[in-house]
Parts: sequence; C-alpha cells; structure tokens
Amino acid sequence: MSYRENVMVSLKPLSEQVMVITGASSGIGLATARRAAKAGARVVLAARNGDALDEIVSEIREQGGEAVAMTLDVADEGAADRLAGQALDSFGRIDSWVNNAAVALYARLEQVTLEEHRRVFDVGYFGLVQGSMTAVKHL
Repeated sequence: MSYRENVMVSLKPLSEQVMVITGASSGIGLATARRAAKAGARVVLAARNGDALDEIVSEIREQGGEAVAMTLDVADEGAADRLAGQALDSFGRIDSWVNNAAVALYARLEQVTLEEHRRVFDVGYFGLVQGSMTAVKHL
C-alpha cells in the first residue's frame, strides 16, 4: 500500500480557514489574499510594504472580510514566529500557510553582486524554510 493510500486528508473549506500569506502586498500573494478573503477565509497578510498591506486590509474589510497584516521581512530570523503569533492573537489558529514571498533578479551574472544573490536565497529559500518550520507547529 502506498503512502498516499494510507493518508486521509480532509481540508476545511476556505470559508472556515485562517490563512497566513507572505508576500501579500502584490502579485500572486495579493491575488491569493483577495480570493481567499472573498471566499470567507480570515487572512493574515505579511510583506515588507506596510502601506500596501494597510490598503489591502482596508479593501478586504470594506468588502466584509476579516484581515490583519504585519509588516516584516521573511528573511529576518524569528519573522515567521512573530507572524504566527499575530495569526494566533487575531484569530486563534492557523489552517493554511502560503509561503509566497520572493525576490527576483533579472540581469547578467556579472551585473549582480554576491549580496544580491544571497538576498534571493535568504527570502526564497531560507524564508520559505523558516515559514514552513513555523507553520508545521500549528497545522
């Protein structure tokens, strides 16, 4: 019997979920936040752009949704734990965690500094790992 055959997964409908979304100030993260909130999820949004987050939270609330936001950098040590704390303080639990924050570079290799390359990994890899390690404690 395969692993998949032994595991029964039952997901709550979005309307019953508390969803944490990183990178929620633009792009896919923003679209995910809007879509989840429209479906009734309570959303906890995170990104470095606090002004954009404030606008998104206001928009969601004006449409009858529930949202809170936290300005942070997922690459910072402890950021995921602080974000989880915000979710727990605001809504009492976490049902889904979306690691969406990212940094992208578009340039010739010799035009990008080693520091810029490190930033891509700090956010895209280590931020994701930190978020996942925190999320698994609460899911």
